[in-house]
Amino acid sequence: MKIIISSLPNNPWWGNGTPQYEDNPAMVLGTQPNQELLEREWKALSQMLTEKSLALDIIPFPSKLDGMNSNKWKHDFVFVRDLYVGNQRGDVVIARFREKERQGEVKIIEEWLVDQDVNVHTLPNDDDHFIEGGEFYYCSNENILFAGESRNSRKGNEKTAELLDVEELVILRSNSFHLDTLCTPVFNSDNQLCLLIACTTLLEKESMNQLKKLTHDRNIPILEIPPEEAIGTTDKLGSFAVNCLPLPGQLIGAAEFKSETVRTALIEHNITHSVVSLTQFHLSGGSVHCLTNEL
Repeated sequence: MKIIISSLPNNPWWGNGTPQYEDNPAMVLGTQPNQELLEREWKALSQMLTEKSLALDIIPFPSKLDGMNSNKWKHDFVFVRDLYVGNQRGDVVIARFREKERQGEVKIIEEWLVDQDVNVHTLPNDDDHFIEGGEFYYCSNENILFAGESRNSRKGNEKTAELLDVEELVILRSNSFHLDTLCTPVFNSDNQLCLLIACTTLLEKESMNQLKKLTHDRNIPILEIPPEEAIGTTDKLGSFAVNCLPLPGQLIGAAEFKSETVRTALIEHNITHSVVSLTQFHLSGGSVHCLTNEL
């Protein structure tokens, strides 16, 4: 397995101001990231991934999404997590975005993936099948696919699970635009799902009960965190601490967990929690999980 990230565009990332998507409270129309700080943060992330001896593949930012006309910039491509979801056994499913601003990214990543040693699957091109990678967490040892149903559709989730040949699909509904803004699985050194860190108050009641039953049946503790360590509240953006890249024995995020229960559990399970600051990417609602993907 290797980790995929995108390079930054040649032009300043959202240098003319970020767009605003209706369901993303982190995005404020016209916000201009601090480019110098953003570049330092991106380099720190790529350096951390390299230092952990991970196989790292950096995709060049597509020139088609970064042309001379700043009004046509599609700089969300850096959030490569959204572009596809895979089962780490050679199958990937390409995203189908509801958001028109991101639909141009699909063909580009599909062409790139075709050149990799993977089986590329696409969803039916209709109004019933939508998915984004930030709505998924795949647990390869258990062959479980956790899926949000905010930007994803039910049929999109079900077809993705079928194409990836997963044993169990766990659909979780919330008001948050992506599942990775409110929870993360944690894997021990044997790649077994050993913990789940989640802000369950952001889940709909039925989904919360479903998740608690699953973790109880599998003897997997849920470590509760407040909204402030997830996406946040309507009054204040959260730290995105939960938006992590979970790897065997490791958890890479952008903020420390304040909960002593979480910190203690990570130590007890011999999980190394590494932190890299990504404040400028948070302006678009993204963090470590969003900026990375597995292949």
